[in-house]
Amino acid sequence: MVNFGVKTGLSSTISLYEFTPDGKLAHQHKHSVPGFAFLHDFAITPNYCIFVQNPVSFNPLPFVIGLKGAAECIQFNPKQPTKIVLIPRSGKGEVKFLDTDPCFVFHHANAFEQGNQLILDSVCYDSFPTLDDAEDYSTVDFDHVPASQLWRFTIDLVAEDVAVEKLIERPCEFPTLNPQNVGRDYQYLYMGATHGKVKNAPLQALIKRDMHSREEQLWSAAPRGFGCEPRVVARPNGSAEDDGWVLLWIYNAECDRTELTIFNAQDISTGPIATLKLKHHVPYGLHGSFTTAYFGPEQ
Repeated sequence: MVNFGVKTGLSSTISLYEFTPDGKLAHQHKHSVPGFAFLHDFAITPNYCIFVQNPVSFNPLPFVIGLKGAAECIQFNPKQPTKIVLIPRSGKGEVKFLDTDPCFVFHHANAFEQGNQLILDSVCYDSFPTLDDAEDYSTVDFDHVPASQLWRFTIDLVAEDVAVEKLIERPCEFPTLNPQNVGRDYQYLYMGATHGKVKNAPLQALIKRDMHSREEQLWSAAPRGFGCEPRVVARPNGSAEDDGWVLLWIYNAECDRTELTIFNAQDISTGPIATLKLKHHVPYGLHGSFTTAYFGPEQ
């Protein structure tokens, strides 16, 4: 497992940790980053940890005196470049900062090495996303919320420049893939997406993207179903990268209940192969994991 922590202020310090499969700390190292660093996620390859430093500043005073939430104190500067930060996983060697198009990133899909290039796929906003004064999704004006799209950053390690390409323009978030392909070239990506192709809205659909052929599959729970982050469960000893299942929480607004939908990862367009209907709703949260082990009390 590879993890990070960040201590930020006028300058920031990124701490990186790597653990062995049995949970022991293998090594750790720290690196200084100029300026305020809003870092929610990162990507790894065999040789690099990759961060995206958003062009934002933070004024803590309104938060400290209780006038605003922390996120409301973040200011996005579209005139400043977003910086891609490359840190060697070994902890040795130069930390590199490469400028790219102004954008805001919460989540990365994956990264991998390709010759003298690093490929980074991330969900990008053209400004910092905020829901303003909305109390819940029913009062959000999505016409004024920046849409999230899947971008690809191709980083030339020799020339030290970055090329940008928009891979998915449909608003999407919470990318996930077969865990065995993290940090490696991969073919299939799964994401939450909007029902409509262009207009920003709550996530009601599941999208599967073939990163090689660029073909897509889509399943939607609209109009009364609302999804969140999908999770890929690889079939043990599976024969293909997409051999397995996709798990997706769906809030069924028609009956005020949450459903766990299970898809065949090779063909999501036909809909769930099983649906577990709960007797209550599960409040929205961020992120989840799957494990084959059970850690609760013995039955």
